[in-house]
Amino acid sequence: MNHQRGIVLLLSLVFSLLLALLAASALRDALIETRMTGAMSDGLLAFEQAEIVLQAGVDELQRSPPVKCSDCQPPSRPHDLQGQWQSIKGGYFHLQNLGTTTRAAHMPEGERVTLYRITAVSQQLAARQVLEAVYAIPTAQAQAPQRILWRQRLRQD
Repeated sequence: MNHQRGIVLLLSLVFSLLLALLAASALRDALIETRMTGAMSDGLLAFEQAEIVLQAGVDELQRSPPVKCSDCQPPSRPHDLQGQWQSIKGGYFHLQNLGTTTRAAHMPEGERVTLYRITAVSQQLAARQVLEAVYAIPTAQAQAPQRILWRQRLRQD
């Protein structure tokens, strides 16, 4: 009889160990999912900030459009904010006058427009987002800028 009680004790210890391993695995999975959700939330917040900053860039474009730039390359390494940037509460933006054309996408053919590039960077460091948009403003009449191109720049861009 003493021999059987020892086996029951051994089996209960093995089952307790298995339950502890399952609980530890479930806790690890829950922790990973929590971290992923936090990172996704940070990314979405940074994206929202970049959109707000992009709109602030459009407002600045309407107030005082920049002069035509000589070298109109997109800002190099915008995630690191090198170059001339204008700061607002949610981040930074960079305006560039790309010149005039009659062949702008999504505009009536032959209409003369001035193109402007706005690069917007969110303020968050961990999940920083960079958005770039090109706006067209007809030169013949005063109209609101029309977005004709948009892209999200990733860190390796």
